[in-house]
Amino acid sequence: MQVGFIGLGAMGLPMVRNLLSAGHEVTVASRSRPPVEIALQAGARDGVDPAGVARASQVTVLCVPDSPDVAQCVDAMVPELGPGKTVVDCSTIDPDVERAQHERVEATGAAYLEAPASGGTVGAQQGILTLMVGGRPEVLERVRPVLEAFSRLIVHVGGPGMGQVVKLCNNLIYAAQMAATSEATALAVRNGVDLRRMHEVLVNATADCTAVRTRLPVAGVLPDSPATAGWRPGFMTDLMAKDVDLALRAAAAAGVPMAVTAVVRQLLTAAATAGFGREDFSSMGKLLPGLGGPVGGRAPGPA
Repeated sequence: MQVGFIGLGAMGLPMVRNLLSAGHEVTVASRSRPPVEIALQAGARDGVDPAGVARASQVTVLCVPDSPDVAQCVDAMVPELGPGKTVVDCSTIDPDVERAQHERVEATGAAYLEAPASGGTVGAQQGILTLMVGGRPEVLERVRPVLEAFSRLIVHVGGPGMGQVVKLCNNLIYAAQMAATSEATALAVRNGVDLRRMHEVLVNATADCTAVRTRLPVAGVLPDSPATAGWRPGFMTDLMAKDVDLALRAAAAAGVPMAVTAVVRQLLTAAATAGFGREDFSSMGKLLPGLGGPVGGRAPGPA
């Protein structure tokens, strides 16, 4: 199938590689040039800009950082859209903004789906992302072969905006997991606990969760954790903060109190203020005593 892809970041570039491996013809565009060159070397075609990508493609996938980015891409693509074209947004954005994009694209005669993805950079690289799809189910069935190239689980969760709501619910839980994991790790470090032994217990006990399994915030405990890899982002602090903000706004509109989520947002703010905004969001753990935060007036290294 002729597939377009806009946004070759930490998630988008490996998703493009998987599309190429699955045999699709892929036309790409991105804000910065280096990942485009990498994609071209892998066999993609240069669409130059969103309009060029949409012109060349039956299905155009977006994977960009925020709501304004999606709206700008749709602005550029609208003149090139019409019957037989489909746009799939894999970004994480405001549900109301997403609903507006459904309407704008469908007004051209084209189809639109939102399919925000969970699984991080590793999931994108391995082609095992989970997609939360909002939109018309018959559109999903038409483009399923494209989405299956980079995902392991595709769930249709409802109409326009519902994919984004489910994604925000997922991410606020993940952020809260990380806050609790950081606090538990700091408590263990201050008491001299062997973190490898503790980790073995946690993943086989009621504390087991994705943050515990993948993001214990001390270097050397987990071989593939961001802490061990110099806090290289699988999920950047600034992006998690953006998603938590979206969740808080959606909750306010729905009249749902979010006390825990609000506290987690403050931790993300503190991490960004400390200079960790472009590091993995597990770097919030560095704020705590024993993990990087002050202990007796000094900041020790990892235990």
